[in-house]
Amino acid sequence: MKLHVFDNPEILSENLAEWICSLVEKTLKQQQSFSLVLSGGSTPKILYEKLASEKYKGRIEWERVRIFWGDERVVPFTDNRNNARMAFDTLLNKVNVPASQVHIMRTDIEPNFSVAEYRKMLHAYFDSTHHSFDLVLLGMGDDGHTLSLFPGSPIIDDNYHWVNSVFNEQQEMYRITLMPALVNKAKKIVFMVDGEKKAQVLEKVLEGPHQPEKLPAQLIQPASGELHWFLDKAAAKSLQNTGK
Repeated sequence: MKLHVFDNPEILSENLAEWICSLVEKTLKQQQSFSLVLSGGSTPKILYEKLASEKYKGRIEWERVRIFWGDERVVPFTDNRNNARMAFDTLLNKVNVPASQVHIMRTDIEPNFSVAEYRKMLHAYFDSTHHSFDLVLLGMGDDGHTLSLFPGSPIIDDNYHWVNSVFNEQQEMYRITLMPALVNKAKKIVFMVDGEKKAQVLEKVLEGPHQPEKLPAQLIQPASGELHWFLDKAAAKSLQNTGK
């Protein structure tokens, strides 16, 4: 695991955009395509806008990138809470990824059907390419959740399925999510975490006892890949070990 700490979210996003561009450039010299799993929520917005800017978008061969999502709220695509909608607004509408290579989690059908469809697509993709995800972008909530894996969730202990759905009672909506059984196969996983309100839980996740039922972000432990945490100073302020 490696920590990267920056002064503020803007500088964090700038450095992560540079890091991602370099990774994609290097990877595409060795293989035909690059698989990228996008995160939802508010934290990645600045990053996506950076990647879509003139400074960065020309450095990535977007026609060779495959886009996936880590999780999705089961609300219409037109709803501002929809993760895919946010990614299209900030990034995908501004770069040239072929539509056939953008794999949204459908919210226009029942969650169990959407889960089955996404599982089938992922198994077909990985069976044909023999690849794992090249990069998974994740966020973490101030309750320690990641993806749609919330503290006490009934799917926390699912170590088998690649994709699952869960009803979030607090939000009164279904959510579809990739599961650790798949995410932990990734070559590289990056958490983006910013803000003082996440400092206490981040310290528990990284330096406290292993309690994934209370702190689901602890479930993310790559089998053989790399785990990176891109943090701002406010989020990292309670950590004892920041590598600096």
